[in-house]
Formats: sequence, C-alpha cells, structure tokens
Amino acid sequence: MELTTTFQRDIEDVQSLSIVPTILDIVCRATGLQFAAIARVTDENWITCGVLDKIPFGLSVGDELEIGTTFCNQVRKTDKIVVIDHVKEDSVYRDHPIPLQYGFQSYISVPIVRKDGEFFGTLCALDIRPNRLNNAKIIDMFTLFSNLIAFHLDTIKTLKTQKHLIGQKEKQLDTYTYISSHDLQEPLRKIQLLTSSIQERESGNLSPRGMKYFDSIMKAATRMRRIVNDLLEYSQIGYRTDNFQHHDLEALIGRVRFRIQEEFGITHPFLQLGELCCLPIVPVQMEQLFYNIMHNSIRYRHKDRQPLVSIGCSIDKGTNFGLPSLEDDVEYCEIVITDNGIGFDPKFNLRIFEMFKRLHPDGENRSTGMGLTIAKRIAQNHDGDMIAIGKPGDCTMVKVYLPTGRSDGNA
Repeated sequence: MELTTTFQRDIEDVQSLSIVPTILDIVCRATGLQFAAIARVTDENWITCGVLDKIPFGLSVGDELEIGTTFCNQVRKTDKIVVIDHVKEDSVYRDHPIPLQYGFQSYISVPIVRKDGEFFGTLCALDIRPNRLNNAKIIDMFTLFSNLIAFHLDTIKTLKTQKHLIGQKEKQLDTYTYISSHDLQEPLRKIQLLTSSIQERESGNLSPRGMKYFDSIMKAATRMRRIVNDLLEYSQIGYRTDNFQHHDLEALIGRVRFRIQEEFGITHPFLQLGELCCLPIVPVQMEQLFYNIMHNSIRYRHKDRQPLVSIGCSIDKGTNFGLPSLEDDVEYCEIVITDNGIGFDPKFNLRIFEMFKRLHPDGENRSTGMGLTIAKRIAQNHDGDMIAIGKPGDCTMVKVYLPTGRSDGNA
C-alpha cells in the first residue's frame, strides 16, 4: 500500500531525530535482542519509522505489518506494555498466534504517547531466542526512551505549527536543539549510572559477551553525552548576551595553549605566534574558537613529527580577501592558523564545517565532528567568517576573518 502524506511525514520526523539510531542500538545491546523498531501505530496501520534489524526480521523503514498481527495493536488499545521473556514458557502467550506467525520467543512493546494524550506508536523489540525482559530495569529503560522520543516529536510538531517569519526559523530550530539536548542529559546520566551499577554488582553473573555489551553501552552513552554537550554549545552561541570587549588575542590564545598542553600531556612547545591583533570580541566564545581549532590540530597530528601550530594576523579591507561573505568596505583581521598535521583532501574544504563531519577515523571515538562547526558559527556570530584549506599528509590552514571594529555600540 502506498503511504499517505501523513505517514510519510511521521517517518520523516522520526528519521530526522539523530538520537534514534543510538536509542535502537542501546536497546539491542542492553537486552541482547536482535531487532528493535519505532512503529507508527493507528487503528488500521502499523508502519516502521525506525529500525535496527540483526536477525534479519526483514523490515525496513516504511514497511507495514497487518495491524491485527501485532502486539502493538494491543498496546494501543490498552495503553499498557506487552513483555514476554519466553513464549514457550508463558502461560498467556505460549499458544498465541502472533509469536507463532513471526517465530519470536522474547518480546517487548512500550507505548509512545504525545503530551496531548495522542497515541503515536510504540518502541518495540524482539528476538527468536528467549530473554530476560520482564524486570524493572529493562522496562524503565524502554519507558525512558519512549518518553524521550515523544518529547522530540512534540517539539517538532510545535515548531511546524508556529507561524513565525522566515527570519526567525533558525532561532526556533536552535531553541529546539537547546531544549532537546538539555532534556537528553538526565536520561543519559541514568543510562550510565544504571549500566555502571549492573557492571559492578552483577559482574560475577555476566558472561564475557554480556560484559562486552555493557562496555559498548557505556561508550555509546558517553559519546552521546559529548554530542549533546556540543549541541548545547552550538545552540547558545548566537544568543548570548555577553558584551563585546576589545581583547588581546595573545593572552586569550595563551589560555588555550595551557588547556591543550594539560589535555594532551604536551611538554614541548607546540605553538608559534606571529603578530596578533586586539579585537572587539566575546572572549569566552573566541577562546572556544581557538580551542576547537588547535584541539583538532593536535588530535590529528602527524605521527612522524612533533606537532606545531602557527598563528599570525593581517588587516585589510574585505574586498581584498576575496571572500563573498565579507563586506567590501569593512576592515577585517585575517587570523591564519596553520598546523603540520595529517591535513585533508581539498575537496572537503567546505564539508569540513558540516555538523558531525569527521574526515579521519577516530579509534577512540572521542570526536563528535562538531568542533569546526562551532568555531565557524562563532566567527559568523562576530560578523565574520572562517574557511579551511587542506593538504593531505602535510598541513591544515584555517583562516578566521573578524571585523576590527563594531558599529553596534558594544565595543
């Protein structure tokens, strides 16, 4: 059956949530189940909006099941979860036609309900093997995630119904990013605490495979918190009330140098400074800009040479820098930051600033790919801009353009 526009929109809304793959992954790793999905459920339809299928069960995003052949239909009618550890040993479900039809032995389905009481669908998971699902910790985790999904869907719905000017849309989306990211902090803390508690108290009862699953959950939750923190930072940049101040860049960069040396354990000099400017800036933002750029330089340093970062400035009219985003008659300070690291392919000169874009593998999975995205936004928040030029195996050059004066009375 061809999906209606409404269902297509529902799928797009769920797919637009970057947290969905992580939620489904954590669900499977925490339970050992091989299939997890977010389903749009009505009185006549069951449609997959998000899925992780390791069985494979055979469902993809946009696929449908006959509503009468799903336990999600029962969840919709009763607003109560369905949870089964082992179909063959369950007095209620061992002869039920649904498990027999699909061949699963363990199953859980939790309702996703909007704040206005509308039933959206379910967060469900299953496996062809039995599993221990009917306990408070697993049920709480599924309920937590279903509430989180509902929160995000409500926020998207609210933004879509607001009738604001086009110029306000970006601020609305940033507000959504801030609210949703802030809301994610608490459940992520709970996931980490819960996982840590199970690892400590049940380590003797867990198999090596089980311990490996919990290690993976902890790493996924930790990475997700890093992403959330970066999203919070990104969403706040353009709307801080900090006054611009004329500030010496050399002193500011000195603070960043100390942070980098402490973080990476660098004992030798790695920073070479040329002549620097004194500019009207928001100091806390500009320190973050230099930290993000220099952090990237050290993280992606070349293995065969000691890292070196050079920073210098020059001042000229915007028209002479050849950057379309700069005002021709405005005077800018061009800050050039060059490293001797592994560089990158010039074809990524623009894409390197995209959100969550990582051009190099990160074995420890610590980078979120947001550092240069945040840095560029800071430059733009100062009425300037930022570009990057890469040479594979040789260097990365970042150029930041900032006005030398401001006409808004702040500096």
